[in-house]
Amino acid sequence: MITRDVSGDPPINCSAARLLRAARVLTRHYDDALRPAGITITQFGLLNVIRRTEPESISDIASILDIDRTTLSRNLKPLEKADLVFRGNEGGSRRRRVLLTTLGVAKLEEAWPLWQQAQTRVEQVLGDAKLKDLYGALSMIRPELIAQP
Repeated sequence: MITRDVSGDPPINCSAARLLRAARVLTRHYDDALRPAGITITQFGLLNVIRRTEPESISDIASILDIDRTTLSRNLKPLEKADLVFRGNEGGSRRRRVLLTTLGVAKLEEAWPLWQQAQTRVEQVLGDAKLKDLYGALSMIRPELIAQP
């Protein structure tokens, strides 16, 4: 049975609170590792998705990352300003594609070994079995919670 703490804090076994706390710790870990490359884990993830998927539109990227277009546009702005990505129309199309620039590809290649070091550290902390279990549990959350609010 879960009891409510009168202090107003969420219960110690609140899944959202635990996931958010872990996400903040992981974000700091990866951001610290990527700092020499001058990008954050959010930016690294965006660059990586753009490179791997060659999306047709901003909506495609938003769908892949499961974020709204406004948040995505806000996250793309510093990458555009740094000339790491380009947003533009092809031909007469109304769809705005997002592409990596030459600098964007170079930045991703610079950041890749830094990310790999951070990833290896997380793998060492959790171990293969726990990491596999974690990935399995996380992959279940979205489809289950979207299907039944």
